[in-house]
Amino acid sequence: MTVTASAGSLSVAVPAVATLTGGSTIPGGTVTGALGTVTVTDARGNASGWTASVYSTTGFTAAQSTAIANSSVTYTPGATTSTTSPGSPTITAGTAGSPGANAGAALTAYTYANATAGGNTVAWNPTIAVVIPLTAKAAVTYSGTVSHQVA
Repeated sequence: MTVTASAGSLSVAVPAVATLTGGSTIPGGTVTGALGTVTVTDARGNASGWTASVYSTTGFTAAQSTAIANSSVTYTPGATTSTTSPGSPTITAGTAGSPGANAGAALTAYTYANATAGGNTVAWNPTIAVVIPLTAKAAVTYSGTVSHQVA
């Protein structure tokens, strides 16, 4: 009996919702929190490597209040929370910064390189810091979308 492995896909899984609860929510303050675990799964079975990136097309908005631009948002990848891979890969966190405004200008979250072929997974729990505009109205709820991609 023989079995031939076939190539799978490269994907990223992220939490559907996160609520930032740390720091200061007053106008001019900075609110922070963890987004939850982000996991890249590479089942392609080769040694191609990948780059995971983050962006926000919406910034953060609230009804009848000042919008928060991406430049007031800081994404910090943090350390990996788990990894599975063959060989001796190089897994590198990106530098903390503002997420890009679109997929073409995305901020690098993590990169993976390995000379040894085979599937891998890398997970991390990034944090977000959002500066509340000094002109924000009290008692409004801001929301925004932070997207991850992997290629």
